Amino acid sequence: MGQFNFVQKAEIFAYSGTNCLRNEYYHNDCRRCIEICPKGAFHIVRNKLTLFDNECIECAACIGSCPTEALTIANFDPNAFTVAFREAEEKSLSCKKNTPCLGVFDVHHLITMGLRAEAAPLCDMAHCEGCALNTDGKLEARIRGTIAAANTFFAEVGMECRVETIEEKPEENTRRALFRKAFDKAKEGIAETSAEEGITLEHQRGGGAKLPLKNLLLKNAIKENLSKFAKTAFEGTSPLFFDKAVSFEACTNCGDCLQFCPTEAIFATGDKHGINFIAGNCIGCGICEDICKTDAIATKPGVDLVEMVYNRTRTLVHYEMVQCRECRCPFPYKGGDPICDRCKDFSSDFSDMFTLARDL
Repeated sequence: MGQFNFVQKAEIFAYSGTNCLRNEYYHNDCRRCIEICPKGAFHIVRNKLTLFDNECIECAACIGSCPTEALTIANFDPNAFTVAFREAEEKSLSCKKNTPCLGVFDVHHLITMGLRAEAAPLCDMAHCEGCALNTDGKLEARIRGTIAAANTFFAEVGMECRVETIEEKPEENTRRALFRKAFDKAKEGIAETSAEEGITLEHQRGGGAKLPLKNLLLKNAIKENLSKFAKTAFEGTSPLFFDKAVSFEACTNCGDCLQFCPTEAIFATGDKHGINFIAGNCIGCGICEDICKTDAIATKPGVDLVEMVYNRTRTLVHYEMVQCRECRCPFPYKGGDPICDRCKDFSSDFSDMFTLARDL
């Protein structure tokens, strides 16, 4: 079956069902954009995320919350902005000057800007509290959480740069009017696409692009700065990077987790008798853990940035395949009697049906 390309659009805002985790796996319950949308424009219809374009105000506040970049807006590409940030004269991020709502950025963008420019961005938060988009304070809380996560990363690797915030409102000036004018022009299709935007859009639209571009940009930025980090291996869990472990005893080598991994972070070994893992491709969606019938796969603590940025492959589990003495089908052998779980359960549950007359 070929891939479908399901895109819903408001005027300049678009939602790609092709990239959405809820469409990738029916039972996934990602609700990040739903929870952050100030107008409730996203709805679950038949367990699929659906955009009601008549309710969307195209504020872009939800874009940074999407782990797979299924949400975009035509006049602003956060990845392109991140790439161009190093050369930009303006090092602040402000919805009154040069960006839409700061919710358009994820922690990946903030860290990448700081690493590439050797100076973290300055986030204008002075208008967030009273903003009409900040329903129940959820949007401001998410933005501040993103900033805190970026600063935690900088502290852990021993870098001095920090994402600072502006908390006091400056006097109104003509820059706000200029930005609003540019925003209106984008709606009319007049906004020009920069070279950086062209690169990022090509990545998003190109076939076979599994890893979100914000993750790729972050990996490259970390790779360029590894020599500056005080340490590259950490204990504990991370909101950015993920490691996996598979139980040898519990895994049945069924392959369900491999089939539904949206970024191909887990995949079969060359002989199909085991599972490989690339930490640098894992986005922590949890689909592999949810789909596993025997709870054999789990996220484990610990982060190795070198392994992550260089896409090193690690084998999580590997089996010797032997022939079941009952059904003659190959199965992952774990020692003991060479009988597969299916036959073992069958003989246990229905043994009374095969009792011989002489045994009665």
